[in-house]
Amino acid sequence: MSSVVDWGDFAWNWTQFCPTGLKPFANETNDLLPCFQEILLQLPVYTLFAAISAYNFGNQSRHVVRNGLQLRMLSIRTFLAMVLALLPVAKVFAFHQQGVELFAADLLVVSAECIMWVVHSGFLLTARQYGELSHRGSLLINVVWLTVVVLDAVWLRTSRHFSWWPWSLATLVCDLLFGVTLIPKGSAVYSSLPRSGVSAREDEGLLSQRYTYFQFDLNESHLGHAQDEANLGSRFLFHWVQPLILKGVAGKLRKIEDLFDLPDALNITRLSEKLHLALSQSQSLWRALHRCFGVEFYLIGILRLIADLSGFAGPLLLGGLLRQDHADPNQVYYYALGLFGSTLLSAVCATHFDWRMAMVSMKMRVGVVNSIYRKALEARGLKESKPDLLNLMSTDTDRIVNSCISFHFFWSIPFKLFTTLYLLYLQLGAAFLAGVIFAALLIPINRWLAKRIGIFSSGLMTAKDARLSATTETMQGAKQIKINAWEDIFITKIRGLRQEELRFLSKRKYLDAMCVYFWATTPVLMCLLTFGVSVLMGNPLIASTTYTSVALLYMLIGPLNAFPWVLNGLIEAWVSIKRVQQLMDVPNLDYSSYYNPIMRGSGGSGAGDDAPLDAPKASVLQMKCASFCHDSDEQTSPTPFRMKDINVDIKAGQLVCIEGPVGGGKSSFLSAIVANLQCTDGEVCVQELTTGFGYVPQSPWLQRGTIRDNIVWGAQFDEQWYKTVLHACALEEDLQILGGDLVGVGENGRTLSGGQRARVALARAVYQDKKVYLLDDVLSSLDAHVARHIIKHCILRLLKHKTRIVVTRNIQLFFHANQILQVKDGQLLPSEYMTQSIELSLDEDADDEQEPTVRRRSVELSNQYDKKSLDSLLLEELREYGHLSGNVFTCYWKAVTSPLAFTVLLSVVLMQLTRNLSDAWLAYWVTETTLDPHKNDTSLDHILMRPTVGNETESGHTTKFYLSIFTAIAVSNSLVTLARAFLFAYAGIKAAIFMHEKLLKKVMFAKFNFFDITSVGRILNRFSSDTNTVDDSLPFILNILLAQLAGLVGALCVSLYAMPWLGLVIIPMVPIYLSLQQRYRHASRDIKRLSSNAMSPLYTHFTETLQGLTTIRSMRASPRFQRDFQVKLEESIKAQLTQSAAQQWLALRLQLLGTLLVGGAGLLAAITASHTTNPGLVGLCISYALSITGQLGDLLHAVAETEQELVAVERIDQYLQLEEEQNASGSAEPPFGWPTQGVLSFREVQLSYREHLAPALRGITFQTEAFERIGIVGRTGAGKTSVLAALLRVAPLTHGEIRLDQVNLKTLPLSVLRERIGVITQEPFLFEGTVRENLDPRHGFYDSEIWHAIKNSAAATLLVQQLGGLDGKVETCGNNLSAGQRQLLCLARALLKNAKVVAIDEGTSNLDDESDLSIQQALRNAFKSCTLLFIAHRLRGLHAMDRIIVLDDGRICEEGNPQSLASDSSTIFYGMLLAQDIDPGEFIRSN
Repeated sequence: MSSVVDWGDFAWNWTQFCPTGLKPFANETNDLLPCFQEILLQLPVYTLFAAISAYNFGNQSRHVVRNGLQLRMLSIRTFLAMVLALLPVAKVFAFHQQGVELFAADLLVVSAECIMWVVHSGFLLTARQYGELSHRGSLLINVVWLTVVVLDAVWLRTSRHFSWWPWSLATLVCDLLFGVTLIPKGSAVYSSLPRSGVSAREDEGLLSQRYTYFQFDLNESHLGHAQDEANLGSRFLFHWVQPLILKGVAGKLRKIEDLFDLPDALNITRLSEKLHLALSQSQSLWRALHRCFGVEFYLIGILRLIADLSGFAGPLLLGGLLRQDHADPNQVYYYALGLFGSTLLSAVCATHFDWRMAMVSMKMRVGVVNSIYRKALEARGLKESKPDLLNLMSTDTDRIVNSCISFHFFWSIPFKLFTTLYLLYLQLGAAFLAGVIFAALLIPINRWLAKRIGIFSSGLMTAKDARLSATTETMQGAKQIKINAWEDIFITKIRGLRQEELRFLSKRKYLDAMCVYFWATTPVLMCLLTFGVSVLMGNPLIASTTYTSVALLYMLIGPLNAFPWVLNGLIEAWVSIKRVQQLMDVPNLDYSSYYNPIMRGSGGSGAGDDAPLDAPKASVLQMKCASFCHDSDEQTSPTPFRMKDINVDIKAGQLVCIEGPVGGGKSSFLSAIVANLQCTDGEVCVQELTTGFGYVPQSPWLQRGTIRDNIVWGAQFDEQWYKTVLHACALEEDLQILGGDLVGVGENGRTLSGGQRARVALARAVYQDKKVYLLDDVLSSLDAHVARHIIKHCILRLLKHKTRIVVTRNIQLFFHANQILQVKDGQLLPSEYMTQSIELSLDEDADDEQEPTVRRRSVELSNQYDKKSLDSLLLEELREYGHLSGNVFTCYWKAVTSPLAFTVLLSVVLMQLTRNLSDAWLAYWVTETTLDPHKNDTSLDHILMRPTVGNETESGHTTKFYLSIFTAIAVSNSLVTLARAFLFAYAGIKAAIFMHEKLLKKVMFAKFNFFDITSVGRILNRFSSDTNTVDDSLPFILNILLAQLAGLVGALCVSLYAMPWLGLVIIPMVPIYLSLQQRYRHASRDIKRLSSNAMSPLYTHFTETLQGLTTIRSMRASPRFQRDFQVKLEESIKAQLTQSAAQQWLALRLQLLGTLLVGGAGLLAAITASHTTNPGLVGLCISYALSITGQLGDLLHAVAETEQELVAVERIDQYLQLEEEQNASGSAEPPFGWPTQGVLSFREVQLSYREHLAPALRGITFQTEAFERIGIVGRTGAGKTSVLAALLRVAPLTHGEIRLDQVNLKTLPLSVLRERIGVITQEPFLFEGTVRENLDPRHGFYDSEIWHAIKNSAAATLLVQQLGGLDGKVETCGNNLSAGQRQLLCLARALLKNAKVVAIDEGTSNLDDESDLSIQQALRNAFKSCTLLFIAHRLRGLHAMDRIIVLDDGRICEEGNPQSLASDSSTIFYGMLLAQDIDPGEFIRSN
């Protein structure tokens, strides 16, 4: 290269500016020449560093208050910067003293370096008070500083041959010390201190500004609508996602409102209506989806096509770059530039393809999920036809949505496959068939594996459904299970179902391991076969051909392995579409066809043709020869229940009472009115279809929320009307005790008593102000005073002008009825009761006056939802923020066990070592074949490349030698990979077993209040989605993470070994990569948590809807529930959209980093093209660089996905930390045969369920005699049920003690205590199984003993005969039985237990009078040899008790035998008898 450049009259002599010119490499050494470093490397970087420092020096917009550590680090760094600024000046003076000649380039660089550090010192001084929270400064300034350090290190390597190397060493030492000060983190906060002085006054306007800021102007944290406001460049680079990432880094992603709002393209209502309209037109889900989203879906495929085409350019350009026969020396630079451009184009197109696919997938998800929910609201006979709706909404919807990307891969994979095969043929000729045939042989194997995996997956889903069904039932009845000490029974039941699930899971996981094995070993084996056959055919291994073929073979492996999974995904999606289609095909409930309009004039004599329909005497409901049945009767019962020949005419304003025996069809009659049965004959006529009915079911259904939410129920809040309803429904005193109407009721009102739930449900119906009310036995669970209050103030006064159809046994209400009908054996008959109407006695008014004054006090309503006033039951689901705690990793590590975990890690390392060794051996083989020693006459040998291993071609090594070594390495890699795959599968299964078993035990033995404050939906989330993550997705992504990490480390090590100067490109990228991954991980963790938690309300709302479907339909609230569902769906989609946007933000930046790495490697390869003696290593290095592009993204995605999946472990670990019930405070064991007498002693017992609540029991003291029968009475909330809670240690006593046969119950294990006490609760609990299993869960009795208990429970005999005997089927929660029938079975179960202490809490509240009297007789006969605690509202049967205890406000206000209390008119009990219209004298004589 000439040192003189001639441009016309101007001549530039480089030797005067810098003696070595711009020549990059020295001919005698392995170093870059000084002038090349100074002019083309150091000077630009120093200038850039100075410019960035100057910008940051002038930017003082944010005031920061730093702690002492940060200030000390900044002081040390400022000092070092000043030293680094003085070192170049000192070096110049030293050189001048020594007579060393300095050129213009030297002085220019010295000046730039000095200025750079001086400016940076100024920046460091201002950084003490301004700038970033981190004292390290911005990412950009750190990246450029790191580049300066790398250049100083290279300069030291160059100067080691010169006398001035100590100056370079001193500079590098200062650089490293400078870097050490960056390690400590410290802390800082932004200060809001106002700027002072001139700078503050300069910003003041001449005129005062009167601009009024809106809230969104001041809310800087509001992100706005996703991408809608972004310009084209921001959309192209996903820069609009940057504010979200910054919020994540700042830890401000704590609630859904912190995320992006949905863009206009994802408008939930519009998308839902769009698909609904398409479904109504085509009746086919697949066609409807195609019509709504098809065009957009297909156009996105263009991006996939461009990405695939640009992907093929990489291997071809690599081959051109490695060829050594270029006519034009500059041609290699064109190849390097083309390699960079094609990689960039492929990265951009692939990223935007993924984003567009995510958008289409979310649109489809919105449409499908909303259609499923809409159908759940509208379909007839839904429960019987589709019991797995939750699976349709979750699993099946996921499969349909995931099929979107599978479809594009379905055409993309064959396209890539055939194109790759053609290019391989051009490179290798017929030899390429060896590898292709091997890969083709894997297709049927993979197909068989995929088919078997599909079979096992289907079995796994069935087993999972069975386990989740049993788990759901168990969690719904958890409190009753714990009361009966059945935890071990249900744990064993669920464990058995879990074993069946694990059997399928294990088989599938081991088949997955085979797939992983083939996937991991295929590249090595294909290279072995392809190049082995090629060299045996006499073809030399030329670098350009070999590495082009390697790259193409790697491109071939992905499609071959992925295609079976793509097919499987499409098949699963098609199956799911058909499953959803089955739901869509269920006919809707059509009110216009179910009901007929009542014709004018048909209502009776009091209404003419011109009279309004709501006039007195006008009919509002008619049934004419109507017959009804349940859709599933034929399948679930051997003797299907039907209602036959119903004829009734109900007028406006009438009070109609319905009575009848248990199981006679009273609730079914109301179900027929609200169209919940199938009308098989006759007709049902109503006035209006749109207004619906005020329906209150026998089992109250409440939603999770506040009491006010459940009463107002979406209607307009009218405070005066609201207070009126509260008073009419006798809720005022309860709200005073509970702490207001904003207290949470838990799931289905589980924190309220049975009477409170019934009254809240009644208040909800009354508040809706319907014309017709259907009340199903709402008075049965209320005490006499409350029932009397509701009859007078609600049914007879507030609803006076409404039509009321009431199922009841309350004789007091019969006196006011216009009609009294009896339902018996499915037929509607006139009742034997009197139908005369008389007024309530004046004594009732007197009773009301005697009620505590607190009842007259109007409840104070909260004007707003203050966070402090909300009950803890309504708090959001607990979630962590920021980093995953070490406990999460420790938890999973322990689940795997340390020895197994270490073995798995070792297998991963060995697999990667053998893989890299095979690649290195191939490179060595290529070099030995390609190298021609006679051409290497340059002195630049090994300038950039490592010395060639075995450079002697005359060593005598034959092709057989190279092939044998290559084969041995490939076989070793195959064996290690096989071991690693199966070890990982085994480790995942072992962790799954451990986690589920421990979770199940922790939840089952948790404290009672856990089930009060935690919804079943949240608990089931741990047993469903979180457990599924631990079972399946977490081991899968963890496997990928370790493989990607090992692969990236191996690729970097080999690349740096092959081309050390590639470090100049890699090292500056390290802080950028680390910063990107840190920012993304901060945001993605919280987004994943928000996404997981956003699903819970969605599923909870769906589950609540299914449970209250009859109530929702009867009140015509379906549109509002659909709107509420769409709100929750919007929150879920917001989280998914944000998560996808963050992923693409990261993916594009990582792809750009990888593209820069490929470009750098290509440039270095072009520079060294005429000098290298090791083309094999050059090809290997660039091949790895091409793979690193994807590996960077794959690794970070794997890290982020692993962290996100570990959130499931975190959520499970939260439950693993639950406090268990206090098993015993001592180690006492009860005496043999305890208890023998059943003598109970309560001594000053105080009980409080939660710290902030008032005590439920206040110093209760009483003692029973042996085998004494005690009746406990009192108004709702008096503390009756709390006596039972104290006895069973549901909550710890705050004071006092309870003894049973002189044994302190506190010292006994809970299982022993609860097994020895028979309990029948307010909520009868039955589970799916046979009658025998429900009566004898422990299988400890003979059938004769079971039948004896059934006969003693009176009407239960008929019930069992209807079910088909002891083997008769009981559905989940006894849903195929009425509430009264369930109580009868629970009574039979208590009789069978033969305990010495039996507690019955409202055990007959749902029975008719005849059955109640039969039960009372059974109690006298069957419980003669036990102590009986009988809690009841209905007093008629208490004459058989030995003693009565009357409770009020948690205290005993009176006690005595029933005859003495009933004979004394001054007692509270006497007044309670009168309130229930029971003659005290008759009560005494009945004994």
